[in-house]
Amino acid sequence: MIRRLSHVGIVVENLEESLKQYERLFNLKPTAVVDALGGKVKVAFVPVGDGEIELLQPIDQSVPLMEYLRKHGSGIHHISLATDSIDAEVNRLRNEGVVFDRDKPTIGAHGTKIIFTVPQSTNGVPIELMEESKHKS
Repeated sequence: MIRRLSHVGIVVENLEESLKQYERLFNLKPTAVVDALGGKVKVAFVPVGDGEIELLQPIDQSVPLMEYLRKHGSGIHHISLATDSIDAEVNRLRNEGVVFDRDKPTIGAHGTKIIFTVPQSTNGVPIELMEESKHKS
């Protein structure tokens, strides 16, 4: 079952400059900055209320985020929805005709299971499903 909006993923060209701007304009600071995908992407988690903004800077030319950045520039990349059972949710959505970017979830930057929809099957918007422990509200 979908429980809440987890975060909005935003692709940026320069993570350091983006973080400075978020702090200057909105007084928002990251709780963590991590390397993801074996150092191919730098990710900052910026809390806002019950959710967060996830700033993503692709470093390696081979990651799909780099292609996205070249094609679209900086901007919103995906919306992430938290679920307490990603496998059940993927099965339910597949039965509804939703297509995913892979056969089964992988581990994402938050250290939890994730999977993305193919945008054409979700009204043009990439949706990330992210498994979240049942005790988190």
